[in-house]
Amino acid sequence: MSETVFINDFISAGMFDYFVGKKSNTFESHIVECLADIYGEEKLKKVYEAKDEAGFANLLHTYGLSHSKYDTFLRDTIRFGKFKMEHQKEPSIKSDIASKIEVSIIIMFIYKCLLIEPTLEEISHFENNLLNNFEMIKFHFSTSLNPNRTRDIWDKKKRMLTDNVELIEIKPEYLDEFTYAKFGTSLQDVKKMDYRMVTELNSYIKEKMESITIDQQVNKKPKSRKEMFMKTAVSTGSGFADAILIAAIIATEMSIGLIYLFLHL
Repeated sequence: MSETVFINDFISAGMFDYFVGKKSNTFESHIVECLADIYGEEKLKKVYEAKDEAGFANLLHTYGLSHSKYDTFLRDTIRFGKFKMEHQKEPSIKSDIASKIEVSIIIMFIYKCLLIEPTLEEISHFENNLLNNFEMIKFHFSTSLNPNRTRDIWDKKKRMLTDNVELIEIKPEYLDEFTYAKFGTSLQDVKKMDYRMVTELNSYIKEKMESITIDQQVNKKPKSRKEMFMKTAVSTGSGFADAILIAAIIATEMSIGLIYLFLHL
């Protein structure tokens, strides 16, 4: 192949083999096929024919892929080229660099699925391209330290994608602006909180408001806000600070998100 290098030698070879040479038996072409499955064959072909490297980068960032993950993907494709030459000289040398590139492809697919819910057909199509190319299966068995590494990782991610779980947006109910102001905060600030903290904060405020009403009815002498909150087991002397503290204590153990488990391999 004699043409201007596009992105790097790996991407150039893959693009040429897939779009021009119509080869499906090279690892580089295999990766481009998977990219086409995620980002669209026509879009990928367009940036390649225009030799638009910025367009290629923007395409891969379409669904929120981070710059660090994009850089890791390109770095691993360069490392693959070095490994490929070493393996040709000494066939006994093996590496999992090919699997690392495929895992980057899996991450790209998952990013897309987080924004656009995939159908079972789309998941199956991607899985077939990623895992069921017979030439690539043979390639892994001859070059990889763990030929099943990509398949094992995909199976874990696929279960998360295909679990029949309905995700719904939880919108907390907010108290009125005047009530929050009485406790030293604002509705605008409360809306920045996690919904679980809002729930606990509202519950705490309502409980204290009820206790104030009852206390006023019994004693007929309003006590200062500081006096009321100083009776709590954990108190800072500030009603709002107490409320936030209680909410934070309850919500802390709940604050670890599933996205980290979903994306980080």
